[in-house]
Amino acid sequence: MESLGTDDDLLDFADEDSGAAEDSTGQRPWRVLVVDDDPNIHSVTTMLLTDFRYQSRPLELLTAHSGREAREIMKNEPDIALVLLDVVMESDDAGLQTARYIREELKNDKVRIVLRTGQPGSAPE
Repeated sequence: MESLGTDDDLLDFADEDSGAAEDSTGQRPWRVLVVDDDPNIHSVTTMLLTDFRYQSRPLELLTAHSGREAREIMKNEPDIALVLLDVVMESDDAGLQTARYIREELKNDKVRIVLRTGQPGSAPE
């Protein structure tokens, strides 16, 4: 397990034994799942992160347009490093249900989940 940061800001990354393809520089990309029902969010996120690199590694963006689609991807792709997850999609708590599925059903405590929403009044506390 590789760790970054200070004791106050510790990040753990899964071991690098996944079969993800390398980019042209020989670096395996960080796999990021973008989950949102708004196609514009996918477009903007892709535009902003296309050339982004972390620890000299590029990102590989995967997309899902619903919580159900995200759950299926997470079940089949266990080496995802980060999920950018909309809270309000097919239901007011679809993102929260998806996060719960990742943690409790898949027992995946390695992937980082960032909850986000464009409808803060609709998202449950």
